[in-house]
Amino acid sequence: MPTMRSIRWWIGVFVLACTAAAVAQPVTVVEYYHPALDHYFMTSLQVEVDALDSGLFFGWSRTGWTFQAFADSASGGPGVNPVCRFYIPPPSDSHFFSAAADECAAVLAKIPTDPNFRSFVYETPSAFYIALPNTATGACPAGTIPVYRLWNQRADSNHRYTTDPATKALMIAKGYIPEGYGPDAVVMCTPGAAKGDTTARVTGFSPLAPGCDGEAPSGVLYSGAEVEPMVAVDPANSQHLIGVWQQDRWSSGGAAGQLAGVSFDGGRTWSRTSAPLSRCTGGSVANGGDYPRVSDPWVSIAPDGAAYQIAIAFGGNLLAPNSFGAVLVSRSADGGRTWGAPTTLIRDGSTAFSDKESITADPTNADFIYATWERFVGSESGPAPTWFARTTNAGASWESAREIYAPGGNNSTLNNQVVVLPDGTLVLFFSEFDTIGNATTVFLRVIRSQDKGASGSAPITIAQSQARGARVPESGIPIRDGANLGSIAAGKNGTLVVAWQDARFSGGVRDGIAFSRSTDGGLTWSPPAQINSVPGVQAILPTITIRDDGVIGVTYYDFRGHTPGAATLATDYWLTTSIDGATWNESHVSGPFDFITAPFAEGLFLGDYQALTSVGNTFVPFYVTTNHASPGNLTDVFATLLTSSAVTPSSAQAARQAPILHTMRAAGAPPLSMTPQLERALSDSARLTLKRRIPGRPPSADEPPSR
Repeated sequence: MPTMRSIRWWIGVFVLACTAAAVAQPVTVVEYYHPALDHYFMTSLQVEVDALDSGLFFGWSRTGWTFQAFADSASGGPGVNPVCRFYIPPPSDSHFFSAAADECAAVLAKIPTDPNFRSFVYETPSAFYIALPNTATGACPAGTIPVYRLWNQRADSNHRYTTDPATKALMIAKGYIPEGYGPDAVVMCTPGAAKGDTTARVTGFSPLAPGCDGEAPSGVLYSGAEVEPMVAVDPANSQHLIGVWQQDRWSSGGAAGQLAGVSFDGGRTWSRTSAPLSRCTGGSVANGGDYPRVSDPWVSIAPDGAAYQIAIAFGGNLLAPNSFGAVLVSRSADGGRTWGAPTTLIRDGSTAFSDKESITADPTNADFIYATWERFVGSESGPAPTWFARTTNAGASWESAREIYAPGGNNSTLNNQVVVLPDGTLVLFFSEFDTIGNATTVFLRVIRSQDKGASGSAPITIAQSQARGARVPESGIPIRDGANLGSIAAGKNGTLVVAWQDARFSGGVRDGIAFSRSTDGGLTWSPPAQINSVPGVQAILPTITIRDDGVIGVTYYDFRGHTPGAATLATDYWLTTSIDGATWNESHVSGPFDFITAPFAEGLFLGDYQALTSVGNTFVPFYVTTNHASPGNLTDVFATLLTSSAVTPSSAQAARQAPILHTMRAAGAPPLSMTPQLERALSDSARLTLKRRIPGRPPSADEPPSR
């Protein structure tokens, strides 16, 4: 694991020793966090900032917090002090900073004599310059604000330095001790601090042991590959988020485990937990989690702070002899720090397979939690009606799972999701695959329920899905994307919005991002409109949400950065936002990264979906990219806090336009005029979407060599 020792070795003492000779100018002290170590680090050295930002030292991500200091005394003027910096070797593997000359001298004096300090390395007397508070009162000089220091009280000693009183209180609540002068424990005084856009690396190397599933290998195991994330924000505390994802994906379907990440500071830092939903994360016969594989992670948080995560768990080649599967739910009563034994909502044998489940905590009533999925009977070609289960007592017990909608014939539903309107109406969103003869057509539909899911309306059609699915341009290698699926969100204003992949805007040539909304509770919907700003390239995997103030956000990947003929597939992740659904402003989230290095699971695979939520006016995409910096760890989950792109309804013109790269008007298009070739292509795309649902199939002929 990349440690502070390796960072120190790479930077070299020479760089630190030369700090005092830097050009006289203000400097920015940047804070980083490593979730696996649970350590914080700060630096003003540009060479360190560049190395950490580039991913050279895996696992370190900016928290978004910075404060100002000075390169030397001339820059800061009278009253600034040099800040000494010590390196503390393992088990601490950390750094200590002080602006107090007597404290620096005291640590130096202890190195030769005190066993607790003997391994300390004095790196520099002047990492940067900053003001010192009054050592009796802790008061800062005029024009400056306090910097607090907090110690973790652990054998792996680590300090966090922050200017934010709320962060200070959070760290104290986690067991940290404040250190400093005066009643507020102030250690330094900065002329300014900031909290801006930041990206947190949520995952790292796999914590799962090889062979933890207890099964003979079947397919390629991509150890260290995280895919298919989902995230939820606590409706009672927007600083509290929980994300889930597949850990260690198999090429033949599912993953070894489902892990969770928990943040209590709005998504800036994350700690990792898990529920016993499979053998690799503690599942057993005794606790109901005795399954070798798990897939389709989803999470939701109730108004009382209780959290619920759901997954399908299974073993064997599904719908084949001796196969088995289940839909499992685990509840957390402590904000996601720990998770209870799973509740089995349904268990299937070899003749049926429950798939693509989701879970929704009712934001209007903490007692009601809803789960929904489709259940294939006999084969992936159908039938597959929608099933539903609920708890009315906050997870103490669950009603028996039941069929809530049957599309008839050999037809199937897929991608069932529940959202809840402010008046408590449930809206169940799904894709319906209708097959007549050799042709399969896909429709996006909703069902409304005004009695908490006891009954439902007739289906209401949003639009026909006309997706082709994506492929690598040069090689034709398939990309397993969100074709024929979709994403739905409900706003506090009662608006419903949907986004999906659709080829109608290009005459059936390539998928773009389609958008539709309803302002009457899902009874009627606007015609599909294209909202990706570069229509000449494939755009995939849209995710949609609505902020509390009504602003709509959609994230997606596209390949506009790809160079024709290149051996790589340059991919970027984007956020586009709108106040009215007509004008859209696009910002860059992440990339470029190479999609071709993604795990292969019947196509290059980052997930059937990604995730997006918001914290106040900040959109928080929760997503996967491939990871160039570590070949043994193909992908990682990231959370990006897009504070700077916070367009608001009351100030659209003055909403910090600098980060916005493209502004566009949504463009509508009618359904495609069918030719036999186009009808066949869309039908093949629909059938491929269904085929990919069933784990355990033989490898595709399109599969590239194992990596």
